[in-house]
Formats: sequence, C-alpha cells, structure tokens
Amino acid sequence: MRINRGSRAGSAVALAACLAAPVPAAETGSPEYAGEFVTGPQYYADSDNRDSAKFEEYRDVPSGFVLESLLFTWRPSPGWYLDLAARDVVQRDQQIFVEFGKLDLWKGEVHWRENVRRWTDDAFQLFTYQENGVFTLDDALQTAVQAAPASVDANLDGLWDAGTKGALIKGAIDQSAPEVPVGYQRETGGFAFEFTPTRSWTFGIAADRERRTGTNPQSLGMYFALAPAEVAAPVDFKTDTAVLSAEYSHQRFQVAASLAASDFSLEQNTLIWDDQLFLSDVAINANQASPGRGRVSLGTDNQMVRYGISGAVNLPGHTRIDASYFTAETTQDDPFLPMTINSQLTPAPLPADSLDGAYDTTTAQLRVSSRPLRVLRWDAWWRTYEMDNNSPSLTFTDYVATDYQFPLCGSVNACDGNGNLIADDRISRRSLPYGYERTNLGASVGFTPVAWFTGTLGFERESMQREFSAVEDADEDTWKLALDFDASERVSVRATYRQQERRADDYHAEYFEESFPIGEASVAGANEGLRRYSWTDRDRESISLMLDVTVTPAVSIYGEATWAQDDYFDPLTGQEVGTSFGVMEDRNFDGTPEPYTLLLAGRTDDETTSYGIGVAVTPSDRAQFWVDYTREDWEYGMRSRYRNVSGGIGTDEPRDDWGTDTEDTHDTATLGFGVKLDERGKWRLEGDLSWSKGEGTIDTDFVPGGSSSGDTTLTEFPELESTLTIGHLALTQVLNAKLDYSIRYWYESWDDENFGTDFSQPYMGDPGNDPGSAQSIFLGLDFDNYTNHIVSVMLRYRF
Repeated sequence: MRINRGSRAGSAVALAACLAAPVPAAETGSPEYAGEFVTGPQYYADSDNRDSAKFEEYRDVPSGFVLESLLFTWRPSPGWYLDLAARDVVQRDQQIFVEFGKLDLWKGEVHWRENVRRWTDDAFQLFTYQENGVFTLDDALQTAVQAAPASVDANLDGLWDAGTKGALIKGAIDQSAPEVPVGYQRETGGFAFEFTPTRSWTFGIAADRERRTGTNPQSLGMYFALAPAEVAAPVDFKTDTAVLSAEYSHQRFQVAASLAASDFSLEQNTLIWDDQLFLSDVAINANQASPGRGRVSLGTDNQMVRYGISGAVNLPGHTRIDASYFTAETTQDDPFLPMTINSQLTPAPLPADSLDGAYDTTTAQLRVSSRPLRVLRWDAWWRTYEMDNNSPSLTFTDYVATDYQFPLCGSVNACDGNGNLIADDRISRRSLPYGYERTNLGASVGFTPVAWFTGTLGFERESMQREFSAVEDADEDTWKLALDFDASERVSVRATYRQQERRADDYHAEYFEESFPIGEASVAGANEGLRRYSWTDRDRESISLMLDVTVTPAVSIYGEATWAQDDYFDPLTGQEVGTSFGVMEDRNFDGTPEPYTLLLAGRTDDETTSYGIGVAVTPSDRAQFWVDYTREDWEYGMRSRYRNVSGGIGTDEPRDDWGTDTEDTHDTATLGFGVKLDERGKWRLEGDLSWSKGEGTIDTDFVPGGSSSGDTTLTEFPELESTLTIGHLALTQVLNAKLDYSIRYWYESWDDENFGTDFSQPYMGDPGNDPGSAQSIFLGLDFDNYTNHIVSVMLRYRF
C-alpha cells in the first residue's frame, strides 16, 4: 500500500541509511547475495476525483501492478559488495540508490530521484503556444476587441453587454480555451566515488544533475490592471553540480578541503505573448503606445565555483576546536534584452550589453567545546556569512513599464533633470548591487551539580551590515536558559526560556531613492512610515516545556508546549508599529513646512502558541497503541495607510488608514496500533489514522471617509478551512521466513475552503466579480477536493 508524504520521506532516509551502514565481509570465498521485494496489485476501490492534482501534487499513485520496494545485496568475494535500494520503481516518484565497492579501500554510489509537481486540477488557456516561449491569440479576436467599446453593464444583469471588450474575451474563453496541463517533472541523478588508500586519507568526487521539464503558471503584466493574463509557461532548465574533496584524519586532528562548481542553464529564458486588447502596436504619444505584444525574462544562466577548507583538533582537558572557511563566486553574463518590443517606443541606448554580474559569498566559523570538569562544560562560537556583490551599478536613462509607457516625472520639485521646469523628464533608474554581512558571536555554559539536573545558560549576538537597505546596521542579542530535570527513571522535564532583542541604528524608509538618479516621479510618493518587520526593532520572548513520564512499564505520557511573542518598534522614534507621529515637511516647496501625521505601518505583533500531548500503551508483547494531539495557533496584526498622489505630491490622510488581524490555527490528531493476532506472530494487524484541520480568519478595519481606494465594506473575509484525513489498515500473514503478504486499505480525504482559489476561473472580470479586470485571461488554477479509497495486496519475498 502507498504511504503518506511523511512516511515516504522517512522511507527515503531509511533507504539511504541502509546503503550507508557498514557491510560485513563474506565469511567464505563464494559469492553471497540477499534481498527482498514488495510487489502486488493496487487499485482505487472508490474515488470522487480519480485524477486529483492535489492528491498527486508531489507523488505518483498509479492504479494497477506496482513494485513498491526492492532491496538487493551482493557479496561476490570477501570485502567486495554491491547494495541496491529502490522505491516506487518505474513510477514518476521513484527513488533508486546503488552503492558498491571494496571495504576500507573505495566505494561508489549512483542515485536517481524524481517527483512530479502538479499545480491544479483544471486549467484552460486561451493563448496558443507556438514554441520558443511565444504565446499568441487569434488575430480576429484581437482585432474585434481592439475595435469594441469599453465593458459596460447597462442593463445591470451582471454580465457585460454584448459586443463590449469584456463580453468578447469572456465568450472566446468559454468557446475556444482548451484545457492545458500545468506541472513539471523533477529528475535528479548523480554519482559519487570515494577512495581511501590509507587509514588517514580519503579522496572523493561527486556529480549531480537536476532537470525540470513541463509548465509553470506565469502571470503576465500588460500594463497590469487593464489586461492581466496567465499562461502555462514552459519549464525546461537544468542544474549541474560537481564536487572534489580530500580529507586527512589523525587521532588528534583532521583537515579537509573541497572544490565545488555548479552550472544553471535555461532552455527558454524569455516569454512573449499577445495583448488581448490590440493586434499591433498603436502609438498614443512619444512616451506611450498600446502594445500588441509583451515580453518578460524568465531568468538567466549562472555559474558558481566554491572552495573551502575545514578542520578540527582535540586538545587536553576534553577540549575540541572546529573551524571552517568556504568562499564562492557566482557569475552571470547573459545579454540584456532590449528595453521593449513595442515598435512605437524609442528608448535610450542600454548602458551595457550585459550586466556582467558577479557576487562572492564567504562563510567562516570557529567553535570551541570543552568539558574540563564532570560538572562543567562550555562552548564558544563565531560565525560569519558575507555576500559581497561585485556587480556594476548601471544607470538606465529611461525604461519602459510593461511595454506600454515611459514613466515620467510628475513634479518638477522631485525630478526636473533637464531643468526646464516642466514635468516631462523620463525617469532614470540605477541598479544597486545589494550585499550584506551577518556575524554571530556566542557562548554557553552548562552546569551539572547532581546527576538529575543540568542547567545551561547561553548568549549570542548577531550583527547585520547591509548595503542599499533601509537598515544598514543592526544587532540582535539572544539569551537562552535551559533546565533539564531527570527527576527519576520515569520522569524527565526540559524547560527553555529565550529572550531576543533586535535594535537597528537607523531606518532609511526611502533608501531606494538612490536608485533614481534624477529623483522619483513624485514627492513623497511612498509611505515614509512604512517599516518592514524583518528590519524593525523587535522584542521576542519564547518559552518551551517538554515532559516525558513513564507511568508504568506499559504506559508512557509525553507532552510539550511552546509560546512566543514578537513586538515591533520603530528604530527612529522608539514607538510601536501601528502608532502615529507628526513631522513638518515642505512637500510643495513653498518655503513653509506643513504638518503631516505619519503612520508607522507594517507588522505590529506576532504571537504563536502550540501544545501537544501523547500516550503510548504497550499492554503486552503482542500489542501496542498510541495517540497524540497537537494544537498550533498563530496571530499577527498589520497596520497600513493608502497613500494617494495628487499633483505629483503624496498625501498623508489618517482617514486612509486600514488594518488586518489574522489568526491561523492547526489541529492534528493521530492514533495507531499494532497487534499480533496469534502467539507466534504469524498474523498481524496494524493501523493508523491522522486528522489535520487548518483554519484561518482575517478581520479588517478601515477609517471611513478617506479615498475610495482605501475604503471597503468588507470587514471580515470568508473563513479559510482545510481538512486532511489519512487512514491505513493492514492485515499481514507470515507464511514462512521468506514470504509474507499484506492486505492493505488506504483512505485519504482532503477538503478545502479557500476564498482565494475556490472561485478561480479563466475569466474573472464579470461586473459582480472583479470588474477591474474586465479584459482578463487567466488559467483558472484551483485544487478540487478528493476522497480516495485504495486497496492493495502486497507480497513481500526475501531471498
């Protein structure tokens, strides 16, 4: 019987562990072999969604004869061995591991893994794929839509009036959009070889290739709100990696060195698609033209080379020092795409033929561990990670937004590059080579005064330095206290308290202004009070408790609980995010600063709570039972302000404030049993049942009376709810030492209520749905619910 995803991951680990385990030499000179295979028929006894994409989102569950697993070991002569472990053979999610070699001299490994990624049950695409990343629409449709009047619903029947743009596009989708597959196959294969000429030296070489082929949902931005669209874009890329390594081991020390390289390449790196509103490019003025087609980059090829060294030394006093240093360079030099394929727009020349981009990453660490006394141990560590961006900073004189228009200066006080006091400048942009360095320095001390108690106190400081960021310097201090109690052989308790405090030196809310050489298009166009939660000051507290009690030799109880709270503050004012403060700014440049009230917008707080309890009962050597339950809660708040731009000047209107409070909960319950039905264990009955339910609520609040773009009557979103139930039951009879069979039953059901996807369809622009996307063409991505009953009879034979 097929198993669930968690079990499949565990099986993969188990297979790898089998291959890595020491292999005993054959005691005789004759070849020896052994193995087992599990095979049999597997069928869907019942299903309400036989081809469920959600059920097979990352796996392949065929109906018919399957080879669930195959294990084989061969010892041709003393010291020589070959091991084979395979899972789900010849399926689209198979795993194969082969290891061979001679003990204490060399070993080789060949592995293969694959799995499928499915995005949806149903997808319909009006575009026709013409190969080479080109998607087209019927010329007659484009011509008719171009000539049609705007979408209106004059008779208020909830449909666009016949002959309007929206009605033509919706009709075309309904009549001629075929279903298309959206998903790709991931395949990874490789080999490794290790040579140990002496007891001290080990040399290795390994190589892997990952390949993905298929399709991927791709959003298209044809001047965004006017003509949004999606296509099943081609996915075809590969990543090759290779590693050389050497290691020398001694009783007192060891040292290792490695050299690695990778190459990522795309077979298709651009995507071109027709505009549903225009057959060909139509000029509006020198800076704006309706495009007949759009283009987007799907990525760039890149290469990486990394080398490093690591080592360790054992010192007197039960002390050990570990150190490592790795550095890598990643480069890419794909040619720049032309600024636009709109023939009616003439952009300035590109500043270079390509980015000629490169960045270096350096990782280093040093750790010292010691136990000088039986009751005392200590650790100290230092780690650093740096990304040094060596890419050039290029200035683009202008740029074309979505193949539609050149962004222009909206206020001469912000961006009058030519000095003519007319807001007609094309906005320039400069690329910023972002980089950062993270350093951790910490220590911990453990004290064991008595056999039943251990206390550990630790401290760590993490320092961040960033280039081109709102926060360029920040430190976070973490204190951790852990108390372990082994009150008796039957009771053990572990309690942990952690306190973290992150502080930034400053917050440059408009740090990105550096990427605008002549200035932004408007004055105060972005919210100066916005604080990204990963950069703000933060106070975090967390507590965890774990308990394990053996009530009797047959009954044990375990439990755990955790709680964590995050609060976010503004580095500039020290105020909580979500509050407001006043500033004086001369936004209209009349020489007199005006008062503005800025909202500190962003994540205000997080709180997570989880707890679980489990019981395991073993009444006899013939039976065992277990049950556990876990509850997880996550709550967080957001506060923001819609900022309107009027006359090239950003407004700050408290009546445009809005906020959300979100709560997500997840409940999981699991029970299982295993029973030997007879004294000799020839008959066994095993089963397990798991139930998981996730719920989410989003409450919103708005200040009435502000801009229509900031107001809404929706104060509570529909509740989200997802439920997954999985059950297994297996009856096994052992016929002899080599042969047994199992009759298995597998039940799995998934039920999801999600307002974000349940109503998704290829056309979303009806007046009563989303009139803002009246000319939309989507794929209609969504997963359908499913309930599957699968029966199998699996034969296991050992040889």
